[in-house]
Amino acid sequence: MLNAVGYTRYSTDKQTDNSTQYQINAISDYAKKNDINVLRFYSDEGYSGTNTDRPAFQGLLQAAQHKLFEAVVIYDISRASRDVSDWMQFRKQMLSLDIKVISSTQNLGDALDPDSYLVELINAGIGQHMVLQSRQKSLAGVANKAKQGVFLGGYPPLGYQIENGSYIIDESEARHVRTIFGMYAKGFSYDDVLIALNGARGKRGAFIGKNSLGQILRNERYIGIYTWNKHQYKVMHKWVGKKANPEMVKIEGIIPPIIDMDTWERVQRRMKDHNGKARNKAKREYLLTGLIECENCGASYVGHTSVRKGHEYRSYICGNKYRTRECDAKNIKADDIETFVIAQLRQYFKDADFNTIAERICNAVNNATPDLSAERKELRETTAKIDNGVAAVLKGLDIPELKEEIDRLRVRKSELEDIIGHTENKRKKISKEKLVELMKSSAELVDVDIKTVVRNHITKIYAHADGSFTVNIGVHLNDCGGQI
Repeated sequence: MLNAVGYTRYSTDKQTDNSTQYQINAISDYAKKNDINVLRFYSDEGYSGTNTDRPAFQGLLQAAQHKLFEAVVIYDISRASRDVSDWMQFRKQMLSLDIKVISSTQNLGDALDPDSYLVELINAGIGQHMVLQSRQKSLAGVANKAKQGVFLGGYPPLGYQIENGSYIIDESEARHVRTIFGMYAKGFSYDDVLIALNGARGKRGAFIGKNSLGQILRNERYIGIYTWNKHQYKVMHKWVGKKANPEMVKIEGIIPPIIDMDTWERVQRRMKDHNGKARNKAKREYLLTGLIECENCGASYVGHTSVRKGHEYRSYICGNKYRTRECDAKNIKADDIETFVIAQLRQYFKDADFNTIAERICNAVNNATPDLSAERKELRETTAKIDNGVAAVLKGLDIPELKEEIDRLRVRKSELEDIIGHTENKRKKISKEKLVELMKSSAELVDVDIKTVVRNHITKIYAHADGSFTVNIGVHLNDCGGQI
């Protein structure tokens, strides 16, 4: 007796649930008459046969790889596939696994026999021909509706309702659309627009966000232009990439416009200009990138440029706030904090005793014992104290001395991390003379190459909830070109 599995499928166009049961009955009857033991059935309900991306069919292929059966029994070729190449690939795959493919209604024969191959090819071709005919008729019917500007399903754009297949302006939503276009045309940023919308929701019930704004601002329906099938993504349910569709339907004036043409054109010009700037955005440098730490959540601040009324505004934003909105830390104006940090550096180099600083750093690094247990213990304790202090501040404990102590602990934590890191990396001993030389050179570069000075001497900047900053200035030995 031959151990086999059965496979059935029906699509959603002209068949019902009974079709699957009919196939199962036909396969079972065939199996009884031909001494075949059907171990189980794999059934795909509501899936097209034009590709193999079907759950049950993929499950069958996986089971075949483990040689769990000797044959696959189907009702006919069209149930397994309505694509000639997919069918032939399936036959080839089963042949390589020494698994027979049997039809309860068709004589498939030997896959390597020329005549049997030709018969199979013709039957598979007939199945695909039927699909292409059906597809052609279906697309023709939809295209005919599209040429009349009829709504073809899904969600209508924000600002419209559908009545008897026609677009009708919904004033309760259209006011949001006008706000979006009007503000953006005047130079306001996405953030400004979202604030003005005050939590307005889209068609699916979700809050309107930045991605939604971009889609709305590009939708030609708001100026009365109806388009259908603008791009082609799939052919016969298979991905072909985004490309222009020669069968596109485009009709002007068939939808009541919400936005006037002048506003539309100003928006499109600005979006085109913004996209060009966005491509160059990565080239824009922020002096303090990666150096600012948020007191609220510990994330690093990131540089961000917004455009308002045609002017660019640079700022630093908490990484968590920017990416997930999970932090409410205030944004920091880039010009303000960069100016502040530069002023701090100038004052530092003006007042610093280079010899004393270099001697302290050399003693800490050069004389560090290989046994770092004491430093590690202190680092753990310091970190715990910082966490406890921050937690107390976040709970509303307003003690100025506590904040000062947290700042002191953070400086000490940075020093401990440097000592441990340098010792673990087995750095060569630091030359006091070269370190003094480096600091003198940096003092001269403050007004010439501030970027290098910041990289070498700003180890951390803490952004506090009250808008103040703590700048930790030292020597970033790892960024000074190797050993000193």
